[in-house]
Amino acid sequence: MEAITRAFGRPEGWMFDLYIEECFYDGKPNRRRVEPFLIRCAELGRTDCIREVLSRLLEDLKHISMIFDIAETLFMSGKIQESLIFYECVVENEKYHHSERLAVSHYRIFRAAIGEDNEQNLRAALRFEPFCGKLPEHHRLDGLLQLTNVYYSLERWKTTEHYADELIEFSQSVYENETLKRNKNKKYEPLMTERPLVKYYGQGYLVKGGMLEAQGHYKEAKRFIERYADLSWFEGLDEEGRNEVDKFKLFAEANLFNLEVLMGNFEYLDKYTIFLEEHPQEILPSLLTIIESANKHNFFIDQVIHKFSAYIGHEENPPEIEQNYYGSTTINRILPNLFYELSIYYVKKENYATAIDYSLQALEKSIKIRNKNVFMKCVPFFEEFRIFATSEHKKKYEAIMKEMYQNA
Repeated sequence: MEAITRAFGRPEGWMFDLYIEECFYDGKPNRRRVEPFLIRCAELGRTDCIREVLSRLLEDLKHISMIFDIAETLFMSGKIQESLIFYECVVENEKYHHSERLAVSHYRIFRAAIGEDNEQNLRAALRFEPFCGKLPEHHRLDGLLQLTNVYYSLERWKTTEHYADELIEFSQSVYENETLKRNKNKKYEPLMTERPLVKYYGQGYLVKGGMLEAQGHYKEAKRFIERYADLSWFEGLDEEGRNEVDKFKLFAEANLFNLEVLMGNFEYLDKYTIFLEEHPQEILPSLLTIIESANKHNFFIDQVIHKFSAYIGHEENPPEIEQNYYGSTTINRILPNLFYELSIYYVKKENYATAIDYSLQALEKSIKIRNKNVFMKCVPFFEEFRIFATSEHKKKYEAIMKEMYQNA
């Protein structure tokens, strides 16, 4: 059929409408025809044909398994968005609430939905939560990790703590079972997790410490840093696992500096600056902490801001951002807060023009990712210092607010 289409010089998918009947010989679906046809329709964006075939398949719900298999084939081949129509079909029509494929479908949809938009992330998390515990172990580990990270980025500390605790407990249980199997069975086959098992265990403690730090419980946060600072005792580490252990060691060192600075111990600042020069991937999140602490303790850090000015300028992507191991979601969570803290810092220095510049950057970023916390601080900040705003500042502010109103 596609050869005929090419021969006639027609666009791909030209005759697909005619092929739908061929998929249902004697009214029954022919799996050898249905599967490749639906996959090809997904690749070409022919959702009209997909919906027609799915509608006919769903006349008998035993075909849900075939629809799920097609979704998995697309997902595993990297066609994430193309797979979603099939996962949604499974979610809407699976009659067994405790079905593993229902849970996996919710998990895949959740993973695909996570992005820069905080409100979308929250909706996705709320929809997925009831099914996380029904996932097979390898998916459940990652589901818990993603839920923990989403709620951490939303600063919903109670829920973050709940999932961080569950992640620690479950990853430790899986680790103990895997260690037992490894020591008992010469033909041991490791659990195929998306990330090294040590990542899930360490991340739970990392988030717990970060959450306590964000709430000002610095001494308590230190206790959790000790839990992930050295994870070299973890058995069964491969090269990727050892890399994760090294990362956690680095995070622990950076976070100990964070806590000292947050407690007003600025004698650590020189050592911290040297550490950041040696580990540039830590600069952006650490700068947020340093500037936040400087504002809190009325301490001026012009030399630090000047040294790392390239990372907090007006560039869309500061140096090193794409090369480090912080994902775009984390970076986009940091930037609005960083720009807002800079605006506070420059007000303290009575450099109002620079302060307003940064407040407008914070406002733009917060609207982009729907960070209501920063947005609700930026608007009154601008209004308070409007008297110092230039005509360009005012025009930009009005344009930002107008665009937000139109896109609301």
